[in-house]
Amino acid sequence: MNRCAIYARFSSDLQRTTSLEDQIRNCRQFAARMGWPVVEEHVYQDAALSGFGVEHRPAYQQLVAAALSSPPPFTVVLVDDLSRLSRDLVETLRLYRRLKQHGVELVAVADGIQSTNQMAKLQITIKGLVNELYLDDLRAKTHRGLTGRALKGLSTGGRLFGYRTQPRADGVEWVIDEPEARIVRRIFQMYADGRSLKAIAMQLNTEQIPFPAKATRRGPTRLGWAVSTIHTILRNEKYAGRWVWNKTMFVKDAETGKRTAVAGPEDDWVIEECPDLVIVDADLWRRIQDRLQVVHSAYGVAGSHRRPRGQALWGPDHDPNEPAQEERHRLPLLPLSVLLPCHEGARGVRERHVHPPGRARRQAAGAVQDRAHSGNARVPGHDHEPAAPRAPACRITSSVGPVSSIP
Repeated sequence: MNRCAIYARFSSDLQRTTSLEDQIRNCRQFAARMGWPVVEEHVYQDAALSGFGVEHRPAYQQLVAAALSSPPPFTVVLVDDLSRLSRDLVETLRLYRRLKQHGVELVAVADGIQSTNQMAKLQITIKGLVNELYLDDLRAKTHRGLTGRALKGLSTGGRLFGYRTQPRADGVEWVIDEPEARIVRRIFQMYADGRSLKAIAMQLNTEQIPFPAKATRRGPTRLGWAVSTIHTILRNEKYAGRWVWNKTMFVKDAETGKRTAVAGPEDDWVIEECPDLVIVDADLWRRIQDRLQVVHSAYGVAGSHRRPRGQALWGPDHDPNEPAQEERHRLPLLPLSVLLPCHEGARGVRERHVHPPGRARRQAAGAVQDRAHSGNARVPGHDHEPAAPRAPACRITSSVGPVSSIP
């Protein structure tokens, strides 16, 4: 006897949550007419999730995993109509083939489709194409409406640190959120004063400054400010009053099924100058972009210098094309961080940078082996020459004066 699983889905928060109950009820009534029992632990529901793509629908993924197990715990998958499974024709046909291979029947109750019928493949193809065209038409109309909002200077959705939205008669508009705007101004000023991206993030986290998307409905809560967050804020021209809509679009990857942002044609951009939404003045914005450009040119993918690893410093005399200055600005200036001459002998000393404990132990072990091979350490079973007398104490000096004494 056939055993049934049920899958139900509705697309957005604007739809009634009872839609899931209605879909499940229709499937149960069909199963009762056919005399098929429903396996209660295999009734799956995805609420307020789009039918475009499957990676964001946990219940759908659980249904497919159970259907493809060996042996499957059910023999029939019931849906109210085919669009509940997916509005992507390729995904629908792919699921149809996978279920058929594992001996699981697919039934769309309202569409009158049963995959065991001879004409099922044609029916699924036609209905799947209609569902996908419906989604394409809906996407075009939605984009048209959002473009109209952007031309009026209204919000087209999303969140942006430093701003909030407030309703008005013809829509929702952006306004400056002053507490967050002060944090944005501070980030820009810190970078203009010479702080690195990493140093800024660490300082904000140390002070426990609120960060973007502290609480989200999707995925785990972020831990704090990150270097990428600081860089994104410094590059966002909205803080300078230039708002661009339709700059990117999302395209579904044919291989992975994931949505990827791609640059849209510049002719389709909607650009609005909004002086009332300026958080960073034009002079500070220009200085920040100049510094970012210099750092990118010197240390980016096409740059000729070693990456600064978040520690690039800045100064009025900075010239990344000069090796001496590049080295000086690339690393923090610490005592004994370079080779220092000894004025009373021919030797020098180089400061050993601090490494994690494991690496330090390995380096210490290597140093012992080096001393053993060089004759400065005793190894059991070998004869050694007496060690040479140690050199007298030398006083190490640098350009900033005496640093330390070494016996």
